[in-house]
Amino acid sequence: MNTVVKIIIAVIVIILFVIIIKKLRKSSARYYKKATKLHKKGEKYHLLGDQELAEEYYQDADYYRSKARELENVV
Repeated sequence: MNTVVKIIIAVIVIILFVIIIKKLRKSSARYYKKATKLHKKGEKYHLLGDQELAEEYYQDADYYRSKARELENVV
């Protein structure tokens, strides 16, 4: 392999590494987004009449909201 190909491969590996780190990093925005999705699922099952499942989704959403608030207080 010539030098140009090695440099291109190295750049691609670095970019992939940065993307993976960003995806795995904990952030309050990420937790709020997850809480929002869970809350919407809870609303859906509430409207369908499944109160137990709706309550589980609401509790999960509350958990992720509290985790997001904890991260905001740390920063």
